[in-house]
Amino acid sequence: MKRCLILFCLIAISLNLISCKKKNQYVNGDGALQLTISDSETSLSDFATKPVNHAFTNKKIIVLLGYSFNSPEVKEKILKILEDKYGFADCGAMLFPLCFPDDFKRGGHSYATEFYNIISDPLLDLAGIVLIGAPEYTHLALARNQDDWNQKVPYPVIALFPQDDALGIESTCDFILDKTQTAEEEVFTPTDKYFDLLLHVIDYVSMGDFEVSDFSEPLVHLSVLLKDKKFHNFTDSETGLKSINHFVLNQF
Repeated sequence: MKRCLILFCLIAISLNLISCKKKNQYVNGDGALQLTISDSETSLSDFATKPVNHAFTNKKIIVLLGYSFNSPEVKEKILKILEDKYGFADCGAMLFPLCFPDDFKRGGHSYATEFYNIISDPLLDLAGIVLIGAPEYTHLALARNQDDWNQKVPYPVIALFPQDDALGIESTCDFILDKTQTAEEEVFTPTDKYFDLLLHVIDYVSMGDFEVSDFSEPLVHLSVLLKDKKFHNFTDSETGLKSINHFVLNQF
């Protein structure tokens, strides 16, 4: 019943995008795509304080905090927000938080590839994986997971602002949301808008059992996640090719 409801909602969104394509999606003067699905804005405080009831499932959502989101101060803030809103798996709730490098140690060193040993645990029934700041080689663990599922992973895998190899993460995630990279990056400190986007993504994944491949057109999913935010396709600097599932947010 739950799966049918999710699929019905996505079908409705898909039909709306098709019927209103010229109105809801366009390329403006700077080459950016824009969705104008809703004029409403939801603040971080709204998302952080709104309770979520997930008593209908024992499935878990892994949230991996990687580079730029794993400093003690940022990590503490994110975990506090996530625990208050969703609760953690060790207390019977839905979120399974991980932090690189602390949770990836083996023999005194940390390896992102250890991620596979976690997500392949047969006792861990997953509803989705959300990566934020994914470190190098995360895609290798995700690729092994894809092999386990014969390339048909039965839950969403979404990456936000990854630090991993672009082609690798694109081939192992359903879609990626990124920020514009500058030649001389200053010290990056995440602000509330990054946490807000993370909550949007977790809320979307927690809607229920579904595969992103059920509706492979990324705009169907981005219309829910991004509302009226502007974005454009990621372009590989070496080949000049535009990715079909990697998008750069203009305002980040």
